[in-house]
Amino acid sequence: MVELIVVAIVAIGVLFGARQYWRHQSTAAALSLYEAIQLERGSDEQIADLNQVVKKWPRTASGKRAMMIVGEIYQDRGEHDKAVELFRMLASRSRNNPMVKTAALHKLAETQLAMGDASLAAETYLKAAADPHNLLALDSRIRAAASLEGAGEFDKAAILYSQIIDEAGDDDRYVKEQSEERLLWLMANGRIEGPMP
Repeated sequence: MVELIVVAIVAIGVLFGARQYWRHQSTAAALSLYEAIQLERGSDEQIADLNQVVKKWPRTASGKRAMMIVGEIYQDRGEHDKAVELFRMLASRSRNNPMVKTAALHKLAETQLAMGDASLAAETYLKAAADPHNLLALDSRIRAAASLEGAGEFDKAAILYSQIIDEAGDDDRYVKEQSEERLLWLMANGRIEGPMP
């Protein structure tokens, strides 16, 4: 009986210690992120400090925010390969945070568009849309359809727009209207034949 009590006390101590350690790590990461954000946007010093936050605390909310900021800076600088790497890493490390994962996938797709690969961007947007926890799945899908248009894949875009129109609810009126407009534009400009199923 005494052994059981000792084991329980040790287990509680370990859990308490782990909780305190995580709280300390999260606080340190947040402070470092705050200091890095105060630096000149896009400066080499800011990137170095943000990368330190990513390196030291990659699984914390601050580490993930630092990844997003550095990826955006690389995107703005035209350093697309570095941005792609960070956005992919952020998406893979954010499985338990669907909004961060969706945002990372959208940023990845934007970077792929900037690199001139609209088909790959459409795939990435569709990957975001397929996540059952994505609260903005229709937004991801309409972005995929627009990317397909950009890739010259008008029939695939039209099918996706039609699906969005069919599936959109009352709360999705804006996305539905956008899809209807794009579908009409594709028909009016001879990009597709007749009404879509």
